Formats: sequence, C-alpha cells, structure tokens
Amino acid sequence: MKFYFPKEQRKIQDAIVFMVEEFNKYCRNTKPVILHSLKVGFVLMELGRPKDVVIAGLLHDLIEDSKCNIKKIEQNFGRKVAGIVDVLTTDKSIKDYQERWHKDVKRIIKKGRDAILIKIIDSKDNFPYYILISDKKKLKEVLWKHNLLIQSFSKYMKGEKIFQNYRKMVEESNKN
Repeated sequence: MKFYFPKEQRKIQDAIVFMVEEFNKYCRNTKPVILHSLKVGFVLMELGRPKDVVIAGLLHDLIEDSKCNIKKIEQNFGRKVAGIVDVLTTDKSIKDYQERWHKDVKRIIKKGRDAILIKIIDSKDNFPYYILISDKKKLKEVLWKHNLLIQSFSKYMKGEKIFQNYRKMVEESNKN
C-alpha cells in the first residue's frame, strides 16, 4: 500500500466529505452509492494509485447520481480529477444502450489506464447487483455491458489481478 503524505490524506478526506455531502443533498441511485464509492476509492488506495486517481474513484458516480456537476468537481479537486470523472460518466444523451456503452468505453480507453482501472473496480463492485434484476431484457443488457468491458479492457489490464477477478465473475455468470 502506498504511503499518502498528510496533505494527500487531507485531500482524500476532503473528497470523501464532499461526496457524502453531495449525495446527502440529492441521490438518484437506490443502491448504497456512498458505500460503493468508498469501496472504489479504498481499492485504489490499496493498489497504491496517486491521490488524484483515488479522489476520482471516490467521486466517479457523482455526476450520474447527484446534482453535482463537473465544474464543481474541477473547482474543488482540479482538472485531472474532473477529467477522469467526466469520462466515467455515462452519456445519457445516447438513447441506444449498446451504442452508448461502445462510445463510453472508447472515451475511457482514450483517457488511459487510470480511468480503465476505476471503471473495472466500479464494475466489479456493482456486478453482484445483476442478480437483483428481474426484467429479462435489462438483465441481458447488463450482462452484455460487462462482457463488453471485459473484451474492451483486456489488452490494457489482463495482467492486473483485479481485472482477472472481475473477468472470472463475468465468465461464471455467462455459464449460468
């Protein structure tokens, strides 16, 4: 685990407080999004990722699931964090599910390894929720998305243990 200097720890703590305050003001998601966001950030810390990547992981769902905007994130945490959070925010203006995800994946890959890693950690943590989906069409879409992520990120992350674990989870679900 990477050592974070007190100044870095303070910025990470500020991001946690910011995230919790934004979700407490308004949250669109019924899942435990604060816990999920903390888990993503803590995994990034365990992997020794830089402070800005950890902060982006903590804030990755804010734009989609709260009334927070990218400008507010940039003002509080800088351009790098905002840039990563921005590409991790699904483009809801694209109505076709598969087209949207193909474009989102391209944006994430273009942003680089840190964005890919956050998306993998995010998706791995969210994956167990697929069993709660009762709508067969929605279930099929979600499984398709996870398979797309595995296929798209494989050449960038195949050596990463977290990616291997995520791929194994998805492959096991494909058998069922």
